Amino acid sequence: MKKPVVSILTLAYNQEKTILNAIEGVLSQKVTFKIEHIILDDSSTDSTEEVVNSSCLNGNSILRYIRNDKNIGPSNNGLKGLNLCNGKYIAFCEGDDYWIDENKLQKQVDFLDQNPQYGGVSTNNRWFIEKENRFQDSIAAEGEITFEELSQSNTINSQTILFRRELIDKIDWLKTLKIGDWALHLLVTSQQPYYRLPDITTVYRVHEGGVHSLLKEEFKIRNRIEVLITILKHVDLTLKRKELVKASIRDLLKKLMNYNSKDLKTTRNKYFEYGGVFFNKTIFKSYIHELF
Repeated sequence: MKKPVVSILTLAYNQEKTILNAIEGVLSQKVTFKIEHIILDDSSTDSTEEVVNSSCLNGNSILRYIRNDKNIGPSNNGLKGLNLCNGKYIAFCEGDDYWIDENKLQKQVDFLDQNPQYGGVSTNNRWFIEKENRFQDSIAAEGEITFEELSQSNTINSQTILFRRELIDKIDWLKTLKIGDWALHLLVTSQQPYYRLPDITTVYRVHEGGVHSLLKEEFKIRNRIEVLITILKHVDLTLKRKELVKASIRDLLKKLMNYNSKDLKTTRNKYFEYGGVFFNKTIFKSYIHELF
């Protein structure tokens, strides 16, 4: 059987109300190549399975639905899903997001086929702020997205990306992270940059049920630090890029210290470990606060 050119990976957990939008967005794609849509359900306790199975009964032959026997968590589920992908290229569409451009995949595959110097191609997207029942366009300039840019912050909405499968070898370390998509983007762009097309092709749903949305800012910062430290450990980087990642870690540690956490001493020591200088106003303020 001929392998698909694109594997679309949808991670799902308790998304009975939104999963059909994700499926329909994939089914709407007008492409000249073979695709597969893998939905990996992390043992949902709602009717997600019934909704997906109903789609299969309606003739969705490209869909591979897999349900975990027990819940393994987002990171392990993501790694399992990536290992199931057979395509030359991989795209993401979480179970609460969806695609709105029927030519999304065709544009992206054409771009990567014609531009072998790029590891992946993203687009702009639209946010749906569920609480306010409104849409908001998220627009960034067309052009190259480098490792250097992404090491400062994650500027990629993952439901917009298409990247080369061959660039993600030996990725078991991803399962240790709570923000696996950012780490994946850093891994790919450490080898080849991304490119952003100007089109709006997807909708990202902002709601309180989203895993990242529920996290307090302090925990978001801790997760970002964890990603960057893991990248230093597992990704082959030039000395210049290592120093850039360390600088990003220091910046995040400074922000973390402003929360005056119980582990402030440990955080400050980590700041020094990654090249921090004591006489920084933010650090000094935190240090004085702890003394008194």
